[in-house]
Amino acid sequence: MPATRKQPPTGTQLERQVKRLLSERIPAGWSLQARRAESLDRYRVDLLAEIASPSGESAVLAVEVKRTLEPRDVFRAVEQISVTKAGASRRTVPVVAAAYLSPRTRAMLRARGVGYVDITGNARIEVSTPGLFISTDGADRDPWPRDHKLRSLRGRGAARAMRAIIDTPPPYGVRELAHSTGASAPTLSRVLDLLERESIVTRVRGAVSTVDWQAAIRRWAEDYDQTDSNTPTTVLEPRGLAALENKLRATKFAYAATGALAAQRFDPIAPTRLATIYVTDPSQVIDRLNLRETEAGANVVLLEPLDPVVFDRTVARDGLRCVALSQLTVDLLTGPGREPSQGEEMLAWMERNEHVWRP
Repeated sequence: MPATRKQPPTGTQLERQVKRLLSERIPAGWSLQARRAESLDRYRVDLLAEIASPSGESAVLAVEVKRTLEPRDVFRAVEQISVTKAGASRRTVPVVAAAYLSPRTRAMLRARGVGYVDITGNARIEVSTPGLFISTDGADRDPWPRDHKLRSLRGRGAARAMRAIIDTPPPYGVRELAHSTGASAPTLSRVLDLLERESIVTRVRGAVSTVDWQAAIRRWAEDYDQTDSNTPTTVLEPRGLAALENKLRATKFAYAATGALAAQRFDPIAPTRLATIYVTDPSQVIDRLNLRETEAGANVVLLEPLDPVVFDRTVARDGLRCVALSQLTVDLLTGPGREPSQGEEMLAWMERNEHVWRP
């Protein structure tokens, strides 16, 4: 007999678990009284949870309970809960609860000053009076994914689609984008559907009208990883990275610098101690450049790419071929050491210079 797919909680189960989680997360000595409610004054609300400090000060959490809440639905939920807050007392704190809230959904709620809790353990609730701050982490993956929808940007097709979507200024249709970038039209459609649910792209009659490219890069970085998604070979350039750069400038084989080495060409931050280079054949490159394969003391990482798309739309900087900025930034955000912080700097550079890299 086939196993039954795990189902998300029902509405009643969800409300019960939200009450339990809230009770578990308040400090010792505090009290919480939660009840279902049809309205708060003349405004609808799902749960009212009154919290009280040991000194007797209290506030009410007005909890809007959703079985599912995708990023594209956040604006509507926030609008609804804001109306509830406006019609209630000053000490009413708006909170959205769901079975699972994705990282993108949680970030959007935080940006709008709305508390949240999901039953995997993600919670953030701030109460000014009495002073209370709750912040806990739960799952970053939906325990109850719907099989018919794309949920991950891991893999070759997704990488090529993401590069096309980020690098190409809208508006455009799926077939038009597929033709101009070489990405698969069916894969583009599925990736765009995911990004639309995540409130990262908007479409009008099927055509992409806007893309939040920063959010797209961050969402891609949730599923992609510089060294796990590609195949790394660690090597040593005995004469140092300056010698490596001179060799690369003189070579004719396909390569593309990424990571800190490429980031230095756009926004110098700190000396580069590790060079990361995409190549098609690491063994051949080791022989041609007289490098030494090693596991300890390496100063070069040769990456065999997940997909040749890393060689598309490369840019030349100081005589060095570098990956496109969308690829560079997702590599930095998921790279080792200080590279994630350099990724944040690159995002800022890209925002200041969007006319340069995304004309």
